[in-house]
Amino acid sequence: MEQEQQNIDSLFDFLYIDRVRVSSLTAQLHNAGVVTSVKQTISDTDKSNKSVELNVKILKGKIGADDSIAHSQEKTFDASWSLPINFLDKLDEVGMIKTGLNGENLGSVVHSIGKMRIFDVSTIQKIMPLFGEMAQAQANTANLPPKAKAKLKGKLDIDEIEVSPGLTFGVVKKLINIVPNILQVDFIDEDGELMWMSIDKEFLTINPDDLALKYGGTIPGTWHVIGLIDALPDYVQGKDIDSSPAFPEHDLKSGLQTFLDMVKEQAGRGSNSYGMTPLLIFRTVG
Repeated sequence: MEQEQQNIDSLFDFLYIDRVRVSSLTAQLHNAGVVTSVKQTISDTDKSNKSVELNVKILKGKIGADDSIAHSQEKTFDASWSLPINFLDKLDEVGMIKTGLNGENLGSVVHSIGKMRIFDVSTIQKIMPLFGEMAQAQANTANLPPKAKAKLKGKLDIDEIEVSPGLTFGVVKKLINIVPNILQVDFIDEDGELMWMSIDKEFLTINPDDLALKYGGTIPGTWHVIGLIDALPDYVQGKDIDSSPAFPEHDLKSGLQTFLDMVKEQAGRGSNSYGMTPLLIFRTVG
């Protein structure tokens, strides 16, 4: 029996599904919890009538009997693949999804549409030595005569090469080595608002090692992200800074906080970006 056809407005190609958080939130929206499988049973019955004629001295007639045959068909569907769609439908039903970013509060569930680029720390850590050798071969030697190049060869310190004004290769290398081995995503929506996300490679639907080889640094196309806002840009957070309680002064912790803020700014979320914990990342197809 063919599967029943249903009306489909669009199909979603999911790049990322945080199944742990999506399952947890879905269980809170449905009293029965998360559906993991659906069983469908279809049955019908065929009936036939048989009769026997009797011809006895004092009794003449017919006796009939019904024979019935029951047919049944059972199908079991893996409902886990419907989890993200059911989650989206329920969020929309209860009106919990906000579209776009407009000074949203922490904990808001937001749907944003835009473009994204990826930054795989583990890949960068692997290619840093090669990048350094390439930079050394090219730095300050492109326009020099052969004798000058030969004299300079071997004396140029890789770590002293500037990758941007005031930032040397040596500093970048050390900074990359202390950054957690995560996959970072920069997202810019249709209104120019910036978001920074870190995603768990386990919940990607594509091999993370293929991302850099296929797309490079920027993933083409228009993407949708559903997620929780958990950090605000400085221009939004600064509005309420005077009314917020302050931690007591502590020389060591205050110094470390300043250092961590610098690491965040250089290798993580920028000061003008929202921080988001992504639940779903997808695009429409068809």
